[in-house]
Amino acid sequence: MNKKIKKYILKYTFEFLVIVLGISISFALNKSQNESKNEEKENIALINLMLDLEEQLSALDHYITEETEFYNDGIYISKSFKVNKSFILNDSIIYKLNNLSIRRTFNPINTTFKELVSTGNIDLLRNKKLKRNITKLYNELDRVSLVTLNNNTNLIDGLYNPVLVKNIPYVFRFNGKKTVITHFKPFIRMQNKIFDLKSLNKIYKTSQANLDNPENTLNLFNVLQFRIQLASGQKETYTRLSQKISELINEISLYTS
Repeated sequence: MNKKIKKYILKYTFEFLVIVLGISISFALNKSQNESKNEEKENIALINLMLDLEEQLSALDHYITEETEFYNDGIYISKSFKVNKSFILNDSIIYKLNNLSIRRTFNPINTTFKELVSTGNIDLLRNKKLKRNITKLYNELDRVSLVTLNNNTNLIDGLYNPVLVKNIPYVFRFNGKKTVITHFKPFIRMQNKIFDLKSLNKIYKTSQANLDNPENTLNLFNVLQFRIQLASGQKETYTRLSQKISELINEISLYTS
């Protein structure tokens, strides 16, 4: 009887161990498969993040070019003022003054990041430092977008443009080849077909008379300096942001396959 009992105990113990081992192996395989799937999802997410960031870099290059032109236009007008001791209106000066009425919004390219956050898949990013750096960068993009909007509203729409509209004719008669306002080109061509210097002569004289008023000269001078400062600040902000994005792209690339 004892031998039979021992035999049954050994038999069922062995079967139990086989079952436990099978379950453990099954769990391990499932875990391995899930980890493999998550690694694949993480890799896809990182690649998509890099694509978004590279697109953002390209947009920033365009913004920097525009802000550089705005800055240069403002400096050109300021140097002209220094030489003439006043604003002497001609086609080039009027063009540049009006060009400075244009402003750009900053739009973060954050489709992948927003999707990762909204779905909870941001936790697929296993490296905590990398995830923190990505989150910080997109928070910075949102901050820059908000600051740019406030600057556009308060400094350009609210401060610069009212002085410009009051004193400067809104025409873009410019014989040079450069203009970054590509969507304005049809309007510029239309103006150049309709108006010539003779037809605009009276308006030019009225505008010049307004600017000869010391109060109007002071107003335009001050808002012009604000506009130059804003263009310079925006350019510096976009340049720093481009550097941060380039560094993050390099960091992400280390974790992709």
